[in-house]
Amino acid sequence: MGGCESKGGAQGARKVPKKKAQAPPKKKLNPADYTFSKKIDEVLVKQEGSIAGEQFNIEECKNCDIFLLDYIATSFVDDCQDCRIYIGPVETSVFVRNCSNCSLVIACQQYRCRDCQDCNIALFCGTEPIIESSQKMQFACFDFNYFSLRGQMASAGLKPWNNKWWMIYDFNKNEEKPNWSLLPQEEAGRLLNVEAAGVITPEELENESVVPLTLGSRPWPSKETCFIVFMPDSEAFIEAFLSKSLASKWAIARTRVVRLQDDQLKTLFTWAKEPKLLGRCKGEEITGIQVCGENIQKQVQDALALTGLATGAKNIRVIPQKDTEALATHFFQTWKDEV
Repeated sequence: MGGCESKGGAQGARKVPKKKAQAPPKKKLNPADYTFSKKIDEVLVKQEGSIAGEQFNIEECKNCDIFLLDYIATSFVDDCQDCRIYIGPVETSVFVRNCSNCSLVIACQQYRCRDCQDCNIALFCGTEPIIESSQKMQFACFDFNYFSLRGQMASAGLKPWNNKWWMIYDFNKNEEKPNWSLLPQEEAGRLLNVEAAGVITPEELENESVVPLTLGSRPWPSKETCFIVFMPDSEAFIEAFLSKSLASKWAIARTRVVRLQDDQLKTLFTWAKEPKLLGRCKGEEITGIQVCGENIQKQVQDALALTGLATGAKNIRVIPQKDTEALATHFFQTWKDEV
């Protein structure tokens, strides 16, 4: 008596699928807002938020001071002469083509130039930089700073301590007359006409560098080195160690962030009697930093034991001195990034 529901009742009702919420339409961009083209003797500035992860191109400019102070998807620099250019953190690639007598400060994941002449570059690059059909190119470590740089590098997915600026691959290598050389590091900070931009204060430039200055393939001040490995998710300890290095005037030789293969991890930690160490690092990013100086091993060990870095004991490993040279060569040079 009324206890049974018909097929048309609640139990038999056909469920109407909910409509998926539609993403808001992407804002239509004006290409002219993302290009500097055919400018002469001008100061051109894009401030934070004006590019916001889009592509930005620079083409056919002469004697211009150009500042892209934002994070960017990718960037092309074509047919420029006598320009001074800053390109903010780039998520993927920067391509520089057919440029001459330009000074560039660039932070990117991949750098490639072709058919360029007489250019000086202060570079942060997460992969090995590539040059092709280019001559008289000079490279130094990235040396520039402003308040929003750290956040922009994070937005672009760049790790400040993963810089291969010095590992240049030249498609047209010439042993007798090399196509590239090292730019004196002290000149890297003078490549840009910062005053012309009018938006960066002296205080910003003088702050502790977001990107550590590394020696790379330059002569090292001492043969004594120390190779430190940081476990996954150790960013705070990496920052603290780099600050300690700067305060102690240790020379930072090389830095790298990488996911190693199982056999590589086994080689790197063959000296360690920690069965769980390989599992902890498997498939995860680890960071290596090599510093050099007189009595550097003791200095680093003391810092790790007697300063605030002692709280990171579970996250930091110091490679034994007898293994440092071989393992550092593997870590920083031999073992390539997985593509």
